[in-house]
Amino acid sequence: MTPAPLIALLDGPLAADTPGLAARTDFCELHPSAAESPAAQHAGYMAAAIRANAPAVQILNLTIFPGRLATSLATVAKALHHAACSKAQIVHCSFGHANASPELVEAVAAVLQAGKLLVASAPARGAPVYPAACIGVHSVQGDARCAPGQWSQLDLPGARYGACPGGPGIPVRGASLAAAHFTGLLARAGTGGRGKALLQTPAFTGRERIVLPPGHASLFQSNNADT
Repeated sequence: MTPAPLIALLDGPLAADTPGLAARTDFCELHPSAAESPAAQHAGYMAAAIRANAPAVQILNLTIFPGRLATSLATVAKALHHAACSKAQIVHCSFGHANASPELVEAVAAVLQAGKLLVASAPARGAPVYPAACIGVHSVQGDARCAPGQWSQLDLPGARYGACPGGPGIPVRGASLAAAHFTGLLARAGTGGRGKALLQTPAFTGRERIVLPPGHASLFQSNNADT
């Protein structure tokens, strides 16, 4: 029997009864109320979105948010190095920093050199963020054209891919959730040949656009929700 894919989720702390949770390692000192914090809620939403497309996955929760959704580049780098040495096939980062430190770039390279896929969220507008902007990372932004089981090939400066930015029962929208959906699709396809085949069959190609009535400019980029 093929073992279930293992996803390293860098995020807030998941509850012990989270479906698919294999193990949790904390890389920061958690707030006393971390279990009810925005960080824990965010992590739960990301785990649910990943498993929506790949129900069999197991999750290695690497906690980098102590309670609020803020952390240091050093903490992210430590968690990425841990993921690089783990048995996870995919490393997931639904967050972004405005700048990259040499330590973060080195940690991203370690993950990729270990043969793992690294998926990270990227904003639809504004400057690039890290780790999504690092070379070799599968950067994902929200694409309103996509249903939860679809993805798009964008090849934009800030994001290579797009995916569904929302989902039933999940009260958040944007790039974070889109990246989680994309990670689930990769996990379901597998990181070998089937995963490569998945990346040849996008539901949509090119940036999301809307057509306006006559008398207006013909094409404009739509405003995706984003986190």
